[in-house]
Amino acid sequence: MRGFSYVLVVLVLASVIAISGPWSATAAPSRSASAVPIVQPRPNSITPFFPNIKITDGTSPFDYQVEPTMVVNHSGTVFVGWKETNGPDAAGYRVGSSYSTDQGLTWAPNILMNQTHPNQNCRDSDPWMALDPNDRVHYAYLEYDPNGGSSPPCSSGLDVSNTTNGQDWGNVHYIVGQGGLVDKDSIAFDSAGRLYATWDEGNILAVTWSDDGGATWAPVINPGSQSAVLGAVIVAAPDGTVYLTWWDFGTNNIKFESSADRGQTWSAIVRVNDLAGSAPGGFPQYPLPAMNVDPNSGAIYVSWADSRNGNPDIYLASSTDGGKTWAANQRINDNTDSSMQYMVDLAVDGTGKVHAAWEDKRLGNWNIFYSNSTDGGQTWSPNVRVSDQDTPGTFDRPGDYFAIEAGPDNKTYVVWTDGRGTNFDIYYARSPGFPTSTVTVTTNPAGLPVTVDGVTSTGPVATAWIVGSSHTVSVASPIPLGTTARYVWSNWSDGGTISHSIVVGVDDATITASFTKQYQSSVSLGPVGLGLSVLVDSVPYTATASFWWDDGSVHQVEAPTPQNLSTDVRYIWFSWSDGGSAAHSVSATAALVLTATFTEQEAMRVSTTPSGATFAVDGTSYSSATAFWFARDSYHTISVATQQSSTPGTRYQFQQWSDGGAAAHVVHFTAAVSFEATFSAEYYLNVTSPVSGAGGSGWYPAGATVNAAVSNQYFAQNPGERLAFQGWSGDATGASLTSDPILMDGPKTAIAQYGTQFYLDVSSAYGSVSGAGWYDQGTSAHAGVASQQVAVSPGTQELFVVWSGDATGTGVTSNGIVMDRPKVATAQWRTEYSLTIQTPYGTATTAGWYQAGSFATASLNASVIGTGAGERVVFKGWTGDAAGYAALGSSPILMSGPRTAHAEWSKEYFLQVITDVGTIGGSGWYREGTSVELTAPAEATSGGQTVRFSGWSGDVTSSDLVVTVTMTGPKEVKATWTTTGALGGLSGTLIGLILLIVGIALVVGLFVARRRGRRE
Repeated sequence: MRGFSYVLVVLVLASVIAISGPWSATAAPSRSASAVPIVQPRPNSITPFFPNIKITDGTSPFDYQVEPTMVVNHSGTVFVGWKETNGPDAAGYRVGSSYSTDQGLTWAPNILMNQTHPNQNCRDSDPWMALDPNDRVHYAYLEYDPNGGSSPPCSSGLDVSNTTNGQDWGNVHYIVGQGGLVDKDSIAFDSAGRLYATWDEGNILAVTWSDDGGATWAPVINPGSQSAVLGAVIVAAPDGTVYLTWWDFGTNNIKFESSADRGQTWSAIVRVNDLAGSAPGGFPQYPLPAMNVDPNSGAIYVSWADSRNGNPDIYLASSTDGGKTWAANQRINDNTDSSMQYMVDLAVDGTGKVHAAWEDKRLGNWNIFYSNSTDGGQTWSPNVRVSDQDTPGTFDRPGDYFAIEAGPDNKTYVVWTDGRGTNFDIYYARSPGFPTSTVTVTTNPAGLPVTVDGVTSTGPVATAWIVGSSHTVSVASPIPLGTTARYVWSNWSDGGTISHSIVVGVDDATITASFTKQYQSSVSLGPVGLGLSVLVDSVPYTATASFWWDDGSVHQVEAPTPQNLSTDVRYIWFSWSDGGSAAHSVSATAALVLTATFTEQEAMRVSTTPSGATFAVDGTSYSSATAFWFARDSYHTISVATQQSSTPGTRYQFQQWSDGGAAAHVVHFTAAVSFEATFSAEYYLNVTSPVSGAGGSGWYPAGATVNAAVSNQYFAQNPGERLAFQGWSGDATGASLTSDPILMDGPKTAIAQYGTQFYLDVSSAYGSVSGAGWYDQGTSAHAGVASQQVAVSPGTQELFVVWSGDATGTGVTSNGIVMDRPKVATAQWRTEYSLTIQTPYGTATTAGWYQAGSFATASLNASVIGTGAGERVVFKGWTGDAAGYAALGSSPILMSGPRTAHAEWSKEYFLQVITDVGTIGGSGWYREGTSVELTAPAEATSGGQTVRFSGWSGDVTSSDLVVTVTMTGPKEVKATWTTTGALGGLSGTLIGLILLIVGIALVVGLFVARRRGRRE
């Protein structure tokens, strides 16, 4: 019993709290303890496993997170994995993970781990983490067929990922099983970096290893050919020895074997529990073993749920000879009742201290308890409760395992499946715990409810929280105090909003929610149902209104008066129930009930027709329709003056009152009524004109139709200037000298409109003109002539040149002429004569009209024109009114009248002289009829041989040396030759001399003939 009392002392030091941090950890809601009360630790204290911290952040698509695994690397980063599922006993769907770099105070956002067969509806389960010698975290988990088998594509096997930071897990490595359902895996590393994995497959033991982080694996073996295996755990000792333990459900024993050669061979199988068959079990509470090795001494520790005492207790066995022999089993849990303890895990820190944690039901619900041993497992410290809230005992199992680890600083870390919420989450605790301060949340006035991290209690609420953690505080508002009073939140002492987060400091603190008391007051009015209104703090209300006013606050109530219900009925304020004036202040020191009372008035309306006449009611004059508000059954006097002047141009004569009374009489007011005084009206018509002869001015009865008139359409002013009637304006319309009818429904003015006009005079010596006439002042006019040219006689015309006088422009229509005075426009002309060029050949280029007195020249486009093959005409000269021999321009011709130039031409033919020997002159153009003499030499030399002239052919046939050709058309003459020896007796020199003389004679003759021909 002393041991149990010590446990209770330790338990009362535990605390209920959850924290939130910069990632995702959130506060856990409070629950009452089942048996052992949980009190808050003192301020700034450090308590083992305080507080419990929730790791899972609610972002998973699955409701239940169970079976956590954990490692702590050498830098103190805590890595946690777990199974994701949809029920407390359901199989796994996926596995998740998170990590903490601040010793578990805050946690990274949760993630789902990758699969070897993604997006194929494969499932994951049974997560297990291990740390390799290089401080990389390796995460193993099962991947299997969703129907619970090993069918493709998922099959059934083991996924392995690894990371250094908890964020990037790299590629998933996969080892497929042996065809059965892979279950309850475990992995471990030896000091050389070999990764060992074990599981049971169809309850057959399976072991394999990988030297490349899981990329490739050794063939799967079954050391010792074991069956009936469940929950195998593999561990590597510092010396490289591999240890393997499992629950043999066939014999209800915990089995053990080892390998000293890295898995190649295995020792004999040893039973660990010293009482055979002491480890029975079945779903859902299996006595699965936990195993760990002292990193310094090499001692092996195995723990399990043992039922030798009639109910499951936590037992431990130790071995110091590599598992060959085992010390007597020791019980760890120190309770003496028959409650269940199972699902144990072990850790060994750097000092050799052995740590154990397990699921414990001694308090009636599930909790995690802890103990440690400093003497190799022989004795154990009093048990300590780790979980500060229960997991309901109605859950038959919170998974199959959880995890405890010893960090590099020898702190102890525990993660477990926790059911304090609506389902299972993963929680974490550390020993020693985190520093705390006590924060008291209270109210002013005291005793009002406050909500702290989602839990509502009556203030003050004092809670020990981790220094630096964040929490939410809030209050409800309003809080009723009966039916006519309440409290409303005013402020928090720390300046936060009604619901806000606070960060816990190193010192104890108190934050206070201040409230203001309010009273309910009502304001009403009577009579009701008429739409009357009152103002409360300047806001109108038409019915009874309720208000919550701060205690002692001052408010303004007002009964606006009068208030019209219709055009004939209104109400005026009569009284307030508190005796105040129509507008007065009230103080809210208690609930108030205020009522405003109104009385009725009705309208007596007085008006005149037409409006604007003066009348009097009870001796007071009015000049516009007025409503008078009187109580019923009262008497009043109404009166008018019988004749009244009004605005200029209007006068009135009284006719009658609508009730038939005299101009002044007394009326009995019994209900809303209207009185109207009727007057007849006369209006004055004023006719004005800038010229004499206007008529129609005078007074006319209202409604009469009259006309205004003037007698002059035009009124001369100055030469070329006059006034022209343009129409009526003012109250008159029309364009005639007599206006359109004018309705006398008021004073009227008729204005005769006259406008100034100026005359435009257009003159021209030739042709017809346009544009002359009267134009309104300021308008634009145009003068015009009918044509640009006017024929005067054959070969003579007049050409329009420009406008002069008051007109400008060179077109037949002048530029615009602004008629701002009388204007004159004169057309200017000039005389022109025609030059006619007559020619049988070519084209005249300068024929046309020329200004009188100017000089012109006759011109053709060519002086020589071909007319056929070997034919042409040649310009000879100008005759008629032109002179000169140049076809391109005659002598100047004075255009003092019409002129005619004649072009003279002569005809020429081409003579073609052809010879095969030497050259004979004469080819060229000759005037028609010319005789051309051709001379050929008697002999000639060709190619070193002498030839003799034999005659002419072509257009001349002759054997004479000299012939004459008459040019009656194109001609072609050819000299012909024959070879001869007739001069054989003559020397070559003599022959040459003779030929020279003959040639000279021919040249002279030809020259003379050509000269003669040209003179002809």
